[in-house]
Formats: sequence, C-alpha cells, structure tokens
Amino acid sequence: MKKIKSAGMLFLAAVLFSGCGGSNEVAKAIEVYSYSAGESSYSIENDRLKMEMDPSTTYFTITDKSSGAVWHSNPEGAADDAAADEQSKNLLQSTLSIEYVQADSGVEATLNNFEYSIQKSTYTIEKGNDYIKVNYTIGDTKKVFTIPPALPESRMKKFTDKMDSSGQKAIKDGYKKYDINNLSSSDNKDELLKLYPELEKECVYVLRDGLQDHIKQKLQNIFEKAGYTQKDFEEDSARYSGQSDEDSPVFNISVVYKLDGEDLVVDLPVENMEWKDSSPLTEIDVLPYFGAGGKEDNGFLLVPDGMGGIINFNNGKQKQNAYYADVYGWDYAMKRNALIDESRAAFPVFGVANNGNSFLCILEDNASVATIKADVSGKGHSYNYAGASYRVVHGDAIEISSRSDKTVMAFEEEKPSGSLKQRYCFIDSDDYSKMAQRYRQYLTSKYTGLKKRSETSVPVGIEIIGAIDKVKQVLGFPASLPEPLTTYKEALEMLKDLNSSGFGNMYVKYSGWMNGGVTHTALTKASPVSKLGSGGDLKKLAEYASQINVPFYLEGSVEYAYKNKLFDGFSINRDAAKYTSREVVKLTDFSAVWYGEKTDAKPYYLVKPQVCEQYMMNLSKAAGKYKAFGVAFSDVGYGLAADYNPKNHVTRQESMEMQRQAMAKIKESGKGIMVSAGNDYSLEYADYITGMDLTGGRFNIIDYQVPFYAMAIHGLVDYSGDYINLSQDYTETVLKSAETGAGLSFAFMKESASALQETNYTRYFGADYDEWKELATEIYTRYEKELGTCFGQYIEKHEKLADGVFATTYEDGTKVYVNYNEVPYDKSGVKIPARDYVVERG
Repeated sequence: MKKIKSAGMLFLAAVLFSGCGGSNEVAKAIEVYSYSAGESSYSIENDRLKMEMDPSTTYFTITDKSSGAVWHSNPEGAADDAAADEQSKNLLQSTLSIEYVQADSGVEATLNNFEYSIQKSTYTIEKGNDYIKVNYTIGDTKKVFTIPPALPESRMKKFTDKMDSSGQKAIKDGYKKYDINNLSSSDNKDELLKLYPELEKECVYVLRDGLQDHIKQKLQNIFEKAGYTQKDFEEDSARYSGQSDEDSPVFNISVVYKLDGEDLVVDLPVENMEWKDSSPLTEIDVLPYFGAGGKEDNGFLLVPDGMGGIINFNNGKQKQNAYYADVYGWDYAMKRNALIDESRAAFPVFGVANNGNSFLCILEDNASVATIKADVSGKGHSYNYAGASYRVVHGDAIEISSRSDKTVMAFEEEKPSGSLKQRYCFIDSDDYSKMAQRYRQYLTSKYTGLKKRSETSVPVGIEIIGAIDKVKQVLGFPASLPEPLTTYKEALEMLKDLNSSGFGNMYVKYSGWMNGGVTHTALTKASPVSKLGSGGDLKKLAEYASQINVPFYLEGSVEYAYKNKLFDGFSINRDAAKYTSREVVKLTDFSAVWYGEKTDAKPYYLVKPQVCEQYMMNLSKAAGKYKAFGVAFSDVGYGLAADYNPKNHVTRQESMEMQRQAMAKIKESGKGIMVSAGNDYSLEYADYITGMDLTGGRFNIIDYQVPFYAMAIHGLVDYSGDYINLSQDYTETVLKSAETGAGLSFAFMKESASALQETNYTRYFGADYDEWKELATEIYTRYEKELGTCFGQYIEKHEKLADGVFATTYEDGTKVYVNYNEVPYDKSGVKIPARDYVVERG
C-alpha cells in the first residue's frame, strides 16, 4: 500500500515517573513528529463523501455529494471571532484537546493541539489508499539532537577514533574537557564529581552550553557516521540524567480518518498513544468543534438526555450549565465524594443539524469511557457545538498515613485496549426523526439479535414485590428480618386477577423473593424467603404464569453485594472490586439534601466483573430450578463498572463485554431476560426493559425533549418508563408513555402501605394492589384500545406542534397527539383536551 509521509523524525528524552515512588528509570525516547511542507492537500473519496485536508493545519472538510453540504472540522472564522479571547480561539482551532495529571502532585492540566502541535508543526501526515492518518506530538517540545550530553574520555575515544580530523576538531570545539587534576578556578570540584562520577578516574567531555542548533546538527551527523546510535544516546542520557531539562509533558496521539460508505470513521488507536509516567494522559476531546454552528446558522444540537434532547442554536441560555453526560452513567469503581446530579446517557450518540442537513455521531469502540458534551454560542465564543471526550487513564489519591494529610496518586497500570472510535453519519435532512431512523439502521446492523417484533398489543410490565427487610426486636435486641409484602400464593392470586381483568401481553417479575428480600445478600446462591412460602409454592406461581402465556421472571441484583454476613459466600477482599488506590469499593448512598455520603446508611460493595458474571449465571440457574421463564436484573442495563485492582484489572469496556457474554449464554439456554434502563449494549438480549428514562430534563440548556432513542428501538424491543402507580404524577407518566411509544408498568404488593412504615422502602407507598387495581385496569384498557396496534411498528416521525404539544407517527400512519398543557389544544383541525392524548388512525 502506498503511503505518503510528510515529515522527518526527531526524538525527545523522557525521564519516566515510576508508579508512586518517583524513582528514575532508563530514559525512554518519545518520538517527536515534525511536519515539513510536501503535498499541497490530501484527499480521500468514495461515491458519497469526499474528505479534503489542508496539511498546513490538518483541518479538513467533508463534502456530502448527495446534498452538497460541506462540514468543517473547525469553525472557519474561529481565529477572528470577536467574542472569543485568545485561549478560546486556540480551542476553536484545535482538533484535539487533552487533559493530564502531574503524577507527583495530582495537579490537572490541559493542552490543545492547535497551540501545542499545529502551530509548532509537530505532526506528520500519512495517506493510504483509503485513509488519512495524522500523528500529533502535543506539548511544549524542544528539538533534541542525538548527541551525548557527556562522555568519559575512554568512551569518547571509541567514537573519535572513527572520525576524520575535521570531525575530531568539531568534537573538541563542541565539548569541554574536564580533568580533575587540572580544573580552573571557576570549576566546582564537588559539584562536578557529583554530576560526573567517572571524573575521579578519567577525564570527561561535557557538551558546551548555548550551542546553536546548526552546530548540534553538525555534531549529530558526525556522531552518526562514527556509529553513535539512538540506544547509545538513551544510555548516555540516563547516565547523566541530571543534565536533562526535557521533562515537560509530551504526548503522541494518532488520528485515522476513513470513509465507510455514507459515514466518516474517526479512529484513535490507543497503541499509538504515548506519554511520560510523570504526566499520564487522563482525557481526550476528539474533534470538539466538528460541524459547529455560528450565530448566523440555523440548527440544533441533539444530545442523549433521557430519550433525547434538542438544544437550539443560539438559544440565549448562556447562564445555564453546559450539557455533560457520562455514557452509561458513572463508573462506581471511581471515587467521588459528592453527588449533585447523576447525568447519564443510555446510548452513545450526539448530533448536529445545521442549515438543512445533519450528522449523527455514534461512539463505537470504548464508548463506555466517554462523556458527551454540548453548549451554545455566547459562552466564550460564537459557536454552538457538541462532541465527545474519552477517559484514557484513571487515577485516585492514596493517603500515605493516617498521621499525615499527604497523598500520592495511583494510576491504572495499563492503557485501554483497541481504539477510541466514533462514526459520523451524514443525513440529507435536519429532521431528528431521520436521524433516529439512521440510528435504528445502525443498531439492527450491529446487534443481529435485534429483530422487528410482531405483537399488536400494549406490553405491560408488572413488578410483584415479595419481601423487604425490617428492623424488629428479637429477645430485646434489634434485628433486620424479612417482612412479607406479597407471598407466593398471594402473587398467584394477583396474577389470576390481572388475567381475568383483561391484562394481556404482561411481563411479570418477582422482586424480593430470595436471600432476605429486595435488598438481598450476595447472589452466591438463591434461597427463597421462607416467610413467603415454600419452593413448591414458587414453582406453582411460575407454572401458572406459563399456562396463561405470561413470561415470569425472578429478579436479583448482581453488580452489588448488600448485607454482607458470615457464611453467605461473599468475601470482601476476594470478591469486591477495588479503586486504583487498591482500596475496596465500599459504597454508601448520597444525600439529596447536602449531596454528601449518608454516613449513617448501610454500606454495600461493588463486586468484581467476574463475580457479577457468575452471579448472573447463578440467578439464571435459580430461575430454571423454580420453573421461571427467565431472569430480571435490577442493575444490568443501567450500571456498568470497571475493576482497577492491578492484580485483577478489568476495564469498563471489558466489563461490558463480560455482561453481554453472560446474557448471550442465558438466552442460548432458552431463558428470557429483563433489564433495567436499557443501555444500548443490552438491547439485543432484552425481552423487556423497565425503568427507561422517558423524561430527561436535567439540563435547563435543553429546549425540549424528543423520543430519539424510542424512535430508534420501537418495534424492536418492548420498554416502559417509571411505574405509573409510584409516579409523583401518574397522568404525566401515562402521557409521556403515549408520546414515546412506551408500554405501561406497575409495581404491586398485597400488603397495605402501612407495612412500609419505619422501613427504607417508602418508595413503594403507592404499590397497594387493592387500592390501585381498578384505576390500573382503567388506564390499561384505554391505552390498549387506542394504542395497541402501534406496538410492533416503527415510529416514523415525531414533531413538536407547540410548547407542550407533540405528535408521534407510526408506519401505518397512526398519529398519537399528546398535550401536556393545562389548557386544550385546538389548531389546524387537531383537538386535544388538556393533559390528555388523542389517537388518530392512519
């Protein structure tokens, strides 16, 4: 394959910081890329797209041939933006921005590749048949020449003997010869012996200070001809490490651009990333301003808030916080001391629509360590933008001693594997419905288990709550004991009642059925709660569900270990995950009032990914034993965590793959799966998703919510939002379900709400079955009658008709109108009562 390389090669000596001890090892040479003018432009092209790169800046454009739209890697007027200060201009002109940590102090710092690479021309460009690769060196680099900083006379003679007289003279002029027996009055003998111990036995040649680069280049050429190698240079630099002043942070990062049909794929191979141990690379922002819209442009930013959020260009919300969400939520194996809001994204996607066209950016490899960001113009510059950053190496502080407040930083010892990869899909429309359809195409192509469903009735998720734990007095001492809310026999009668009331297409899960109740002990085994009945009673419940064709799932938590007890099979040191500080991940809930940890709350433990995988299989085994249709995970599909224990290091991406493998095994065994929240990697294995975030709305910078994710997955997998009877406003929940094409869900218990007094389960106060069954039946009956035929269809379009009024259109033309307002909507022949929905058949 033909490659065009536009530069030569320099090297930078890096003295490595070793772990937390700070010991110096042999200096490692980091290649410093250097651009020299060559090609006037670089381009790659296919039938749909053309990419053109300016080699003097590495900026590029993508031309969509079908629409003529041109997308820019960086805003065209960034350097002259009157609203931006110098630092903001530098960021706008960057294709990468990085964050690193000074390992000895824990101080964080950032660098952009405009100021620290593009302007310095410390990059190279390679072009293959179907790709363009840019190699950046980012940092405060200086040109380093491959010449010894000092040499003892015996070693110097090995090289000078191979030089001609002119070369020997150049060495004599470029180096000062020190003789311990013939020092000048200005020479400090003790300091010289400290720097050059060989001086005690022989003369030492030391490179003179202040030599100009052209002289150093001449010396390098002379030494190279005499056989002086890069290895010699590294050894000599290590011998006289005190002479090196080249310890500023320097990073090498490569970006590969490739056209794949209608898409641009941007790939950052981790194996090409380099940094010094003294300044580990912690985060990378990739193409942060690609496709950014200015103040004169019309468009919006699409962000993965809830089901999807729209941020209009130039919306004037400069005082609002920028959008920021961790893909798949927080990694609980990373420390944090406070929690104000849990911003998370169930799907790794963002998009930009600009002047009639749009693109969708899908994060692919290592999306699990990404964060999606977006902001509007008027906050430091004139541009509206969305992008993604990736966590590369994570570290935590370690306390040296309980007697000291000093800490040192401990970091992951391994880089992530693979690449940081994102795919830009270009669309000839600025309609977010079209963007959702493109994402659906991507999902069905990537996850082969996602197939279109054929049902034509409303899916209904039912949680039956078995037992909870409650503190009671036993022989005068407080003890936490199981408190039954719905026995196995009562659950059977409840299911019969729901069936006779006309509920169809139910997905029923039973929580709190084993190991002490809802907050159960670790799933090393699954033992039914004896106060709920016998194992035989549980089997009869499962068998009845099977007789009426209702999938029945047994629920459990597999990512955490609660209520650690003797002889429960869970060992904290063996089975719990660890922070990079080597401490066990011991968690407590955070207060919604002061945002700190609830120190009086019972702690629980994050389990290792391997243990989580085993717990998943243990629950599956229990489901088979008690004749259940499948398993329901209360945490898989929502939470995802790594393990930073250096003896058992598992990245977040690897943890995700382990969960997927376990779900695949369970499906292959013939069992069904319910998951929580519906992170996209769980979609192809899920029969039903509970607790999806249908509302979003955590960021005031968002103008309105749209069911982007729902439009992508509706008809492929069944899902529902919050339990209607546990919602603060059940009407709002029903309306949001109607707008997003969600099923309905309820949580029921046989006991009355009084059984929850003096417990930690007040969230179930609305779960009294006898109090709710009539209203639940009424809600379901209407919903099934009006929307039943929509399930199994794709959502083709969603539109905002007015503030608080939306329309969702299905394949067969059926439209669902939703009005969230307190007043009726009557416009253009569409009439919707206040806080209600109306269905118009296609």
